[in-house]
Amino acid sequence: MPQMQSIVSMGAVFLISRICSHYEQPFYVTFMCQIAAIILLMKFMGPDGSGGKSIVGEDAPSLEGLTYVQGAPVKEGKGRVIVVEFWATWCPPCKTSIPHIDTAFKTYHPQGVDFVGITKEPSAVVLPFIAKMKETFTYPVASDPQSKVSAGYPVQGIPAAFVIGKEGKVMWQGHPMSGLEAAIEAALKGEMPKLE
Repeated sequence: MPQMQSIVSMGAVFLISRICSHYEQPFYVTFMCQIAAIILLMKFMGPDGSGGKSIVGEDAPSLEGLTYVQGAPVKEGKGRVIVVEFWATWCPPCKTSIPHIDTAFKTYHPQGVDFVGITKEPSAVVLPFIAKMKETFTYPVASDPQSKVSAGYPVQGIPAAFVIGKEGKVMWQGHPMSGLEAAIEAALKGEMPKLE
């Protein structure tokens, strides 16, 4: 569930506040406990914000079973780099990152990079959203309401992106507005991206 880490964070801060107020701790003690709880939660979320599990270096999960609502289906195993993005229509950060990914699509697709944006929402919800975005959302989009594909990717928060290399291995995972282009460039050369 994409909102789970936010819910857990808010719950932890609330619980710590209640415990500190029950024991009549001064405000600064309560505040410091809340900060400590947030830091601990961030530690468990993982360095790339993906929920802690990295699949970089592993075989990419299959993209079979998607229902494409825009663009041609991505063909796996044909020696092309693939960018897999997870997003939703209700997600404000996704709305910000979509034009960014679309620019990358327009730049890298002619160089042998395929893109697919995957949402768990049904086509009836996705199509009007795509129509509103117009020319800033032209890359292929697929619906995965049964999580046939999504279940294979460790996505805890969205937007999230994965770069699959020509050999079918995950070469990078992270936020699409933080290092995606460098990861694509490295994958095109057959190299692992450098961590920033």
